[in-house]
Amino acid sequence: MNKIKEIYYHPISKIIILLLILWVSATIGIRFLEDGDLKEIENAFWWTIVTITTVGYGDYAPQSFYGRVLAIFLMLAGIGLVSTVTGSISSIFTTRKIMQGRGLEMVESTNHVVVCGWNENIEHLLSCMAQIADDNKDDIVLINDLTEDQLNSIRARFTNLDLNFVRGDHSNEATLKLANLKEANSVIIISDDSIPEDDDKTILTTLTVKNIFPSLKVIAYVSERKKIPYLKRANADEVITDENFKSFLAATHIIEPGVPQAVNQLLDVHSKHRFKSEKIDESFIGKNFKELFDHYKNNSLLCIGLYNENEAMEYGDLLSSESDALDRFIEKKLKDAGHGLKDSRTEVMLNPNDSFKIKQGQGAILII
Repeated sequence: MNKIKEIYYHPISKIIILLLILWVSATIGIRFLEDGDLKEIENAFWWTIVTITTVGYGDYAPQSFYGRVLAIFLMLAGIGLVSTVTGSISSIFTTRKIMQGRGLEMVESTNHVVVCGWNENIEHLLSCMAQIADDNKDDIVLINDLTEDQLNSIRARFTNLDLNFVRGDHSNEATLKLANLKEANSVIIISDDSIPEDDDKTILTTLTVKNIFPSLKVIAYVSERKKIPYLKRANADEVITDENFKSFLAATHIIEPGVPQAVNQLLDVHSKHRFKSEKIDESFIGKNFKELFDHYKNNSLLCIGLYNENEAMEYGDLLSSESDALDRFIEKKLKDAGHGLKDSRTEVMLNPNDSFKIKQGQGAILII
């Protein structure tokens, strides 16, 4: 009902109503004032709309003095009303485009990736996504406080990504809804390493997203490893921290030379050899891993393992009476929203036995 009232009281609606009234009134008037062809209802309707829009085909024309006076009035009124409608519609689209550019309008993307926050790593993330996307444009919605000039600069660098922008605090529910989470594919939440308390904001954003759309996949990046358990309890699907990876690379450079170089090459989206994952064809369900391995090998791909996104584990028993304030806050927020404490994550099995049976829902981890 409110929507109908909003449409009714919109200035354009009033102008359109005036045009309809003018159209009907002029049609009745010209039939009353004229004889001949304009006495016919269909001809009168046609003449009125042609005159109001000042098209003037000339197929029908009033012959009487008063008929011509009516025609002059229609032309003058039509010029004003039609130009007002055209200008208003143009203004609406222009205003909407400006609002979208400033990140103040709801985005219309579907099956898109929402990236919350900003730090120096996000440009590399966009670069990777642009490389992997190849010729297919991926819709990405950025939620942050970048200026319009900064955003235009990013758009110019990543032309094969369809970038949209929402300005505001990504832990705020209203801001998240502007990113059209209902139609999103996944959400990436990234902490700013330069702000010590930003990890807590990442936890709050994860809670907010999961409260609104529990099934939406959330990948959270934190700078402090100690925050990982909190994000898991907040139902984040995946949690990433670079502390472990940096330590691994530093150690293997000394202990196992060659390993870090191989890892870096596989993680480089510009390399001809890199990681890839894909769903396994239904025809391989119930077959041995060896058959799947040989299938990919014949297609110049190396299958190194399997993954499954359907695993879930309850976390409720991990929260003891000694849980800290953040734990209790997470638990309360989830219970208030009617959700349990679960860890839905991607389970990976590397190098399974040749006789391992492929199961429904599993995917293949490949090196190309």
